[in-house]
Amino acid sequence: MKKNNQLDLYFDENIYQKKENKNLDNRINIIISVFLLLSFLTLSKLIFLGFEKKEFILKDNYIEQELKRRSIVDQNNNLLAYSIKTHDLLVRTKKIKNFNNLNLKLRIKFPEVDLKKIKNLNKKSFHIIKKNLSPVEYNNALSLGEPSIELVENETRIYPDKNLFSHILGNVDTDQQGVSGIELFLNDEILDKKKINIPIVLSVDQRIQFIIRETLLDSINIFSAKGASAVLMEASTGKILSMVSLPDYNPNDRSELKNKDNLFNKNSKGLYELGSVFKTFAIANALELKKVTRDKVYKNLPSQVACGKFFIKEYKYSKDKKNLSVNDVLVESSNIGTIRIIQDSGLETYQNFLEKLEIFDYSGIELPEVSASTKKRWGMCRTLTAGYGHGINTTPLQLTRAYASIINGGNLLESTLLKNKKTKIKNKIISKENSKIIKKILRTNVDNNYTRGGSGRKADINGYNVMGKTGTAEKPSNIGKGYSNEILNVFVSAFDVDKNLYVLTVIMDEPKGAPKLWGHNRRESGWNAGYINGKIIKKIGPILNTLKINDYAKLNK
Repeated sequence: MKKNNQLDLYFDENIYQKKENKNLDNRINIIISVFLLLSFLTLSKLIFLGFEKKEFILKDNYIEQELKRRSIVDQNNNLLAYSIKTHDLLVRTKKIKNFNNLNLKLRIKFPEVDLKKIKNLNKKSFHIIKKNLSPVEYNNALSLGEPSIELVENETRIYPDKNLFSHILGNVDTDQQGVSGIELFLNDEILDKKKINIPIVLSVDQRIQFIIRETLLDSINIFSAKGASAVLMEASTGKILSMVSLPDYNPNDRSELKNKDNLFNKNSKGLYELGSVFKTFAIANALELKKVTRDKVYKNLPSQVACGKFFIKEYKYSKDKKNLSVNDVLVESSNIGTIRIIQDSGLETYQNFLEKLEIFDYSGIELPEVSASTKKRWGMCRTLTAGYGHGINTTPLQLTRAYASIINGGNLLESTLLKNKKTKIKNKIISKENSKIIKKILRTNVDNNYTRGGSGRKADINGYNVMGKTGTAEKPSNIGKGYSNEILNVFVSAFDVDKNLYVLTVIMDEPKGAPKLWGHNRRESGWNAGYINGKIIKKIGPILNTLKINDYAKLNK
């Protein structure tokens, strides 16, 4: 039998089906892979956006956005001024579709806003209708759902202590530019973007400022005064620890910026005849020139002396004022005794001494609100009356600085509101030895145990070795030449705390008698400015001590 050479071919009927299934599986796998990849990318983006959103929220909450102005703090890093991001409410006039409906919505959420009161509303493309929205107002604006309403990011300045530092800090305008106080004087430095996270550190102490302001407010009520002020300076550095001027204002409330009396800084801007506090300078000059000693006695002092056509009179002359040592010329606040001291020293030397004190110059403090004396040309009578602070004027700040130089060893220092500023010695006023003598003389004027009753006895607080001098001056008349019946009282004290010397100047503007307190209506400086000075020293003394804050808190529980 013949072999069949025909090929025996086998055809699998499912082969094409298998190939098609394999291709389908591949396509499905590709689709799934693409889907998973897209899902992964989408999820990654969402996660990234979530973190980005969280980061934004954190920045918003913690004000890590770019701000224009640096913060200001006191010497203990307590915030005195800082900026926050806020929003303004803006209306786009071209997008207003239903004016009455929009205005009604706004009036409901913002009762103080009325579009009908905006002049020439349609002549501008937009109007800012409310600035610095609160969080509640911000949400109210969002809920309006009006395309014509927009929220514009802005910045506002916050002063957490309100009135407390108003005359030191000043304030800013709506463009965040300083317009007064430290805010204006250091405006460029505060706007330094490179240092935006580094605060401006002042020399003032928030606690002391609060205590002094509260005490002065009480004093205005007690003595029915027009106003009051105080400056506290560290004598060895010229640094200001407190400076209060009343009345004051709240820099957060722009409506209060219209009252000029409240804006006026008595300490740095006010020029006053400050009375008998100048007698200290006459004695210091004479001591330095070795024309007198502390114990030198002036005998047979009259009740008045002639100067040209006028007479210079002694205040409440008595036999006790007839013979006075140099020490007691100050304690009895003798006008005639002071004149004799100036005459012995030489009129020109006293003029030069006051010029050397720079008491008639601008203070150099970091404030734009400063004044220099309106002192006229020297003459014989003007020089003599200048011995008891009559006919010349200066600021309380310059007076404080001058007293610091007299009692700190004789060094006239720059005065400053900045904690880290290294103050320079401007002039050598008197020797250390004469500075010690002046301190002893000033101490007798306050010491309750001294044989003569000094005018500063109400400021004698145990433990602080308080020394000082009163001044009572008639205020110039507002209706013409001469003086009015109103007075301005001053007491300048110096006191020791843990071997540090401080100078405190207290001014009472137009005080009245306090019969409920004293049983009489006398209104000289010792009965008000001196008394208040002592109250302040008693309150702030423990804070000025070198105790740690925690230890101080434990002691005062």
